[in-house]
Amino acid sequence: MTLLRLFPSFVLPALLLSIGTQAQSLQDMMNKAMQKQGQQPAGEATVTIEENKDPFVPLTFTGSYRMEVHTFKNGKEEKDSPNNIRMAFNPDHMAMVPVSKDPKEEMRMVFDLRNKHTYTLITDNKGERTGIKMKMMKVNVEGDGKTTDNDTKVVRTNETKVIEGHTCRKYTYSDKEGSGEAWIAEDLDFDMMGAFRQMVGGKKMEDWQRMGTTGVVMENTWTSADGKEKVVMYTRDLVVGKVDEAIFSTKGYEVQDMTAFPMPGQ
Repeated sequence: MTLLRLFPSFVLPALLLSIGTQAQSLQDMMNKAMQKQGQQPAGEATVTIEENKDPFVPLTFTGSYRMEVHTFKNGKEEKDSPNNIRMAFNPDHMAMVPVSKDPKEEMRMVFDLRNKHTYTLITDNKGERTGIKMKMMKVNVEGDGKTTDNDTKVVRTNETKVIEGHTCRKYTYSDKEGSGEAWIAEDLDFDMMGAFRQMVGGKKMEDWQRMGTTGVVMENTWTSADGKEKVVMYTRDLVVGKVDEAIFSTKGYEVQDMTAFPMPGQ
């Protein structure tokens, strides 16, 4: 799955999961995007990378959950599906931990939002813990020159259902990449777009920011425009108001500081 196929805000977490399941860090993905600048085929959006110098804005949500993501191609669930990723948040930090098939291995991405640093922390199957500290970067996804304001449509419907004790409202959404529906627990004060805006920007992001909704996406289904790809996501193990702060810690890791090095492409 490509960055652009999974870019809608409701499905963005699945993109982050795919990074982990491919055993590569967010920085690796950014580096590859940088290498491909100017090489996008006609009609595709342009992806660029820059250092994140945005003013610090505390996150509104403290808590954690696990995303369970099922991927389908041509009507069949893919071999490695479902995949899981643990997410954690406090005002100053965000962390992503793809659940490894090998319980001895772990890759953890920690975003220090206040100081604009990203840590990639890895525990290998021998128990060795290493990490890399880098400047926080932002992926900018610009339009393809053909997108208009009307290409992105988000509708807040009157349908509701209770999921894990939360009354969730159904949203439908679509753009030229595909369409889907999401069930959002609006009683939870979580600006998801604000959280992921720390990592992704550009014109295409702005299109989805216009929806203006807050809450936690408890269920989500997205289908590509050609009907060949589908992603179904469930939010599990939701904890609100508290978080294990150890998930943001680098204690016990041998961390290489690379913040003094030039950014990719510079």
